[in-house]
Amino acid sequence: MADYPNLNAKIKISAPLPHQSRAACRVASTVVEEIGIRLDETVLAKLYTAVVSPDADDCRQAVKEVVATGVRPEDLSDFYIPSIARKMGDLWCVDELSFASVTIGASRLQAMLRVLGPDWSSNAASDPHAPSLLLVVPQDVYHTLGAIVLSGQLRRKGLSVKLILGGKPEDIAKRISITKYDGIFISSSVGEALYTLRLLVDAVRSSTKKPPPIVVGGTILEVETKENVIALTGADYATRNPEEALKLCGLQDITHNSIKMKHGT
Repeated sequence: MADYPNLNAKIKISAPLPHQSRAACRVASTVVEEIGIRLDETVLAKLYTAVVSPDADDCRQAVKEVVATGVRPEDLSDFYIPSIARKMGDLWCVDELSFASVTIGASRLQAMLRVLGPDWSSNAASDPHAPSLLLVVPQDVYHTLGAIVLSGQLRRKGLSVKLILGGKPEDIAKRISITKYDGIFISSSVGEALYTLRLLVDAVRSSTKKPPPIVVGGTILEVETKENVIALTGADYATRNPEEALKLCGLQDITHNSIKMKHGT
C-alpha cells in the first residue's frame, strides 16, 4: 500500500499559531486526528497573505510560486491549508479577523484545493472498480473545508468518494437507495446534536437491506467518547483516524493501481 503519512502522523509547526479554541477548530475540522510535517513559516505566511488579500488572483499566484519552490501539492492540501484555516478561526475568535473575512478566506482555500489537485478534487478520475465511500457533512454545518481535504486524501489512495455537503436525511436515503457504497463517513464537529446524526444514520439503515458500515468522525470526538457517539447515533464506529476508519469498513491495501478489499468484493 502506498505510504500516506499525512493520515496518521503528528503535526510540527516551526512557530506556534495562536491558541486553538474549540470554535476555531471547527473551521477546519476533519476526520483526521493530527497531521504531520514541519511547516515552513515562510510558506505559511505567503499563503495566508494571499488568502486575505483584496485581490483574489493572489491565491492562484501564491500556489504556483510555492509549488515552484518544491513544496508538494499534497502537503499544501493536507497540512498548510488546514493550518491557515485554523489560524483564521483563531483570529476571528479574538476579533482580529471579521466573520466575512473568514468566510471569504475559507472560500479561497477551497479554490486553492481545486488548483492543487484537479484530479483528486472531484471523483471523475476514480477507477470504476474502486471501493466507494460516501462522505457526508450534515446540513446546517459549516466545517466543509476539512471534509474536502479528506475527500482528496481518500481519492489519492484510489477510493471513489462521493462528497455531500449539507446532507439531509432524505437526500442521503435517496442516494443510498440507488448507489452501493462500501462505507459511509459522517464528519461531525463540536456542538452538533447527536440526535441530528442519528437521523442520518437511520436514513442509511432504512434505505437498503444491507447498509454499509457507518463511521462518525470529526471534532465531536473531542467532547464525546467513541462509546457515546456510537450508542447515541446508532453508527457502527467512531474515529478521527481515516486509516482506522477504512479498516473498520473492511477496506485494506488500497493503492491507485491495486485495490484489494477485505470482504472480497
